[in-house]
Amino acid sequence: MKKTFVLAIAIIGLFLCDGCTGVPSTVAVSGAGPTGAYASFYLLDQIYVYGEHALICLINPDDNEKKDWAGALCLHFFSEGDSEERETTILCGDSVNQGLCLWNLAAGRYTFSIGDTFIITADFIPLEGYTILRDGIRKHWQFFDGIDGGVLTLFIEDVSKLPEGCCDIYIDVGHGGGDTGAAAFCRIEAEENLRAAQYMATCLRQMGFIVVLSRDNASIPGGKAAEDNPYLPGARIDKAYASMGSYLISNHLNGGAGVKRGFQLYTSVLADNTWGECVGEALTEIGWYANNSSPGRVGDGTYKRWARDNYHTGRDYYFILRETGGLILSPYRYKVYNDEMADFIRRGPEGILLEYLYLDNEADIAYWDKNYQALVDAVLKGCYDYWQL
Repeated sequence: MKKTFVLAIAIIGLFLCDGCTGVPSTVAVSGAGPTGAYASFYLLDQIYVYGEHALICLINPDDNEKKDWAGALCLHFFSEGDSEERETTILCGDSVNQGLCLWNLAAGRYTFSIGDTFIITADFIPLEGYTILRDGIRKHWQFFDGIDGGVLTLFIEDVSKLPEGCCDIYIDVGHGGGDTGAAAFCRIEAEENLRAAQYMATCLRQMGFIVVLSRDNASIPGGKAAEDNPYLPGARIDKAYASMGSYLISNHLNGGAGVKRGFQLYTSVLADNTWGECVGEALTEIGWYANNSSPGRVGDGTYKRWARDNYHTGRDYYFILRETGGLILSPYRYKVYNDEMADFIRRGPEGILLEYLYLDNEADIAYWDKNYQALVDAVLKGCYDYWQL
């Protein structure tokens, strides 16, 4: 049974080395297959893209032992007009939202090696997508087995527009249809979630982002069946993949038996806590405060919530985070109902779930009525900080 090692996930970190050995700009391997022109090589197993970061999984053909390749991955850069290749170094971390940072790469062509040993492909299905808008430009990225035969290649192109139907940011509107969410003080969570999400979408569009909402009225995407099964074709998760957004923001109000107050923010258990910290700091700066009363707290008002189920151990509890993050977050149930999407979900948005406050607390809901736009503005400020806009 083959064993793989993974670069840029929680177990093995991805770094691009400072002193990579140079390689020629062309290598005659076309038609030779993986072993034709190489004394040694590393074979690509899979590439997953989580948000705007690429996670590269390799197979070592020489042995079955897992290798720690932290600090060993070299990225070689070619641009139009260059007579020689140039090496580039991008320092990355050890969680799923700290892989190869696609938005930070200059337009051009890249190949990969470990030292002077190339990463090559076999039967690789090309993978592509877009980063979000920054200074009027998005990065169109494409992984393929490139012009050097089977050498793994990344092509980056600067573009201003997205294909029709695609978005930068997918806004999930919690609950809907017969699923009302929390209810108290003549307020229905599904309705308040929509109010916040629509204002959020307006603000993001004013910034130039293309935005898709999971719903824009009281009904739930996918119809009545999706109220009990959000994994169906046409439902919230399927819509997130189809729109190809880099980021997902899920809007909710909390319930706590009338005694709890404040915000709670959830990001994936496999991601670091930076996004949650940025949003939490922005909320406290406007005078709102964190609720630190629940299990899984990793910071002031920020949480990781793990699932324990019959299928996997150590995954996200909240399906909207777990199932939309691509194969790297193991979207088990979505795959059951959408098996034909197995290739498509190598790419998935990075997500955050917002619990702005407690709808069933009288003081919280009074604050919400007067200040919900200020709360959304603060959330977006934290997002912009995290996205380095």
